[in-house]
Amino acid sequence: MKLRKLIASFAAAAAAVSVFALGASAYDINKDLKTHWNVSTTVPAEEFEGATSDSVFTLTLTVDESLKDMTAHDYWCVKTMINDTGWPFIDNLAGVTLSEGKDTYVVSPGMTEIKFTIPADVLETLQSTGMAFMGHGVTLGSLTFSNDETLPEPSEPAAAADDTAPAAGNVDAATDVSKGGNPPTGVEDLVGLTTAALISGGVMVLSRKRR
Repeated sequence: MKLRKLIASFAAAAAAVSVFALGASAYDINKDLKTHWNVSTTVPAEEFEGATSDSVFTLTLTVDESLKDMTAHDYWCVKTMINDTGWPFIDNLAGVTLSEGKDTYVVSPGMTEIKFTIPADVLETLQSTGMAFMGHGVTLGSLTFSNDETLPEPSEPAAAADDTAPAAGNVDAATDVSKGGNPPTGVEDLVGLTTAALISGGVMVLSRKRR
C-alpha cells in the first residue's frame, strides 16, 4: 500500500514538472456573462505569473446562439479589463478583433475559444492586479496560457465574387429578360444605327416628293 502511495506521489510530481516545463497555466472561470452587462468575473494576478509578452492565452467560451433571434441582443463579445480602479479596457491584445466601438472583442457563433497575446507593459500590470471580464452572450470556461505556443496566422480574406458579371460565354446570363432582348454585342448597335439612318433618309425623300 505504501509503495502505491509513493508511486502516485511520484506521478503527481512528474505531472507538475511537465506542466511547468511547458510553461502553461490554467484557471477555471466558469461564468455566464449573460446579456445585461451586469455580470463580471476576475482572474487573480498570480495566474499571470510566468507569462511573457510571447505567451499565448486561450480563453475557452460557449456562445449563446439563441440570441440570433433576439432584436438588440443578437451580438457576442468579451471585454477584457485591468482589475484596478475604473477597470480600464485592454484594447491592444493581439490575435483578437476589436468591435466597431473599439470597446470589446468580437466573438461569433460557433466559436469555442479565442487566443491572444498581451503586451509586456499590460502584462506587468496584470501580474499585480489581475484581469477582469465582462461580456455579452457568452459563458467563459477557462483561461490558459502557454509559453510554447504561437498565435495562428490570420486567414486570408476570401475574394469577393462579382455577381454582376456573367461568366465568359454565358450569353443567357447576360440577357436582359425584362427587356426581352439579347445581350449587346456591338453589331446590333451598328445595325440599329444604319436602320435609323435609312428610315430618316426615307422620311426626307417622302417629304421632298410631297413638295
